[in-house]
Amino acid sequence: MPINDGPNSSKDQNQVTIKDLARELELSITTISRALNGYSDVGAKTRDRVQKAAREMGYTPNRNAQRLVTQRSHSIGWIKGDGPQHFVDPHFVEVFAGVLREVKHYDYDVVFASGAQDELVALFDRYVRDQSVDGFILELPRPNDDRITYLLEAQQPFVVHGREERSDKYAWVDVDNFGMFETLTKIMLDAGHKKIAFINGDEHYSFAVERRRGAERGLEVMGASHDDLVVYNAVHPMVHAGYQLTKKALEDPDVTSILYSSAVMAVEGQAAIASSGREIGRDIEIATMDDELRHVDLNSLEGQISFVRSPLNESGHALVRQLMKQVQKKGPPEGELIPARFSLRPNLPRGQIPAQFEVEDA
Repeated sequence: MPINDGPNSSKDQNQVTIKDLARELELSITTISRALNGYSDVGAKTRDRVQKAAREMGYTPNRNAQRLVTQRSHSIGWIKGDGPQHFVDPHFVEVFAGVLREVKHYDYDVVFASGAQDELVALFDRYVRDQSVDGFILELPRPNDDRITYLLEAQQPFVVHGREERSDKYAWVDVDNFGMFETLTKIMLDAGHKKIAFINGDEHYSFAVERRRGAERGLEVMGASHDDLVVYNAVHPMVHAGYQLTKKALEDPDVTSILYSSAVMAVEGQAAIASSGREIGRDIEIATMDDELRHVDLNSLEGQISFVRSPLNESGHALVRQLMKQVQKKGPPEGELIPARFSLRPNLPRGQIPAQFEVEDA
């Protein structure tokens, strides 16, 4: 016979409540409630004391009661375009893993939805109107992105993984796409390379546009011609393009250096380099962005090619932190730049690396 967990059941009798915490700590129920929900009008020491006692006593919040008190859903929304292979893109998987790990610290859930590109704004509008999430995470912004326009006008908390031209108006987490590829281009020119192939991402998205602009700026600073850089663009996501684009780039005998926008493409390009008869480090120099994707094994390339490294997983954690600053603390939107590290192949010049980037031994 099923057990009826009625109001007098032992389960309910043993459940720790806010009243129990208030009695134990000799604080008011209001103070306990506001401390548990992260309100800034409760001192940090009191908040820590309450949250520590809650953990020790096994207090579990009642989500429905929380929603009534805080007017929050305790959920954040991630609405993603559902194009071909978008959900198996290793870059997305790495960021999403970081988000899922970080939300646990705030007792939040992630509501995930997807739709065609022309349906996304309508999906955001639906979640805003029914108030089912407290804020949103956006990825892969496009120039003058419609989703950002809508959320700015709707005055909703949100954070963007990446930036477009209005980044002073919203929270974002990003790497210095422009600066990284300006620096890589300058390093290759400083090393004596006359023609560089840049195998970039999809320039429908802002990150790839900024990387190309950075590479072009590197040419200008070094007094090189724009003809000294040949750009090849992958279609998002940046998988299965490395071999074909590398093969195409190497058809030009004047190309002696290749920059990759993703280590996934750099790995795939190795077969094309081998079949061309060229040898890395002797007659072709390689450098790539390395997002530290856990399933991409770069051990065989260490010491042979150069990297600029920045962990995508950390970006996932940072996205949640920036959104929670707005949702829980009602703070203004802020940007956060994830640091990058250069690891150059031995004998490459390091004088072009600016001070904002770390340098590690290859």
